[in-house]
Amino acid sequence: MGELDKIAGYADSNGLFTIISPCIITKGRYQNPELADALTFKPKDIEAMIRFFQGESSSWSYHENRLVHYFRTGVMKKPCTCGFNYFFVRSNGDLFLCPLIDESIGNVEEVPLKKLLSSEKASLIRRRIGRFPQCRQCTEPGLERYALPYEGFTYLALLIKMGRKRFLQLHYHMGFDKYFR
Repeated sequence: MGELDKIAGYADSNGLFTIISPCIITKGRYQNPELADALTFKPKDIEAMIRFFQGESSSWSYHENRLVHYFRTGVMKKPCTCGFNYFFVRSNGDLFLCPLIDESIGNVEEVPLKKLLSSEKASLIRRRIGRFPQCRQCTEPGLERYALPYEGFTYLALLIKMGRKRFLQLHYHMGFDKYFR
């Protein structure tokens, strides 16, 4: 925890895109529940992260604000588009729509990707995104990076709340200028 400011300062001074996020414990993508005791933050660590994320640690203020809210309440609130514009495939071919939800929709070595993504099982999982218990504890920063531009009203609300200059800093920092100009 004591090195977070130095890490963020180094990244900022070198113009690097940064993602500083707490450890994610899940049977899904990271397959690490047996390490939960060793990886769970102590209250003093959580307080240190709240102080860090409330400071000017990076240009990704949206993520930082979501993390502070999570650390204070134990509930994450953010947009998510898992299964719509995000999925991952394990080395054995199993396809998952979300890294936290340990529910494969099939195997790409056995069924074509297009068929898996348009399956009834995929549709059922998509309808439940945001309502899984794992969603309330999701601190995965990449998922909000994928979701923000697709959640038009959320992204527009950020523009209004942040103002043009700060919003554009966030927009460029997250690399959205490659997709939206």
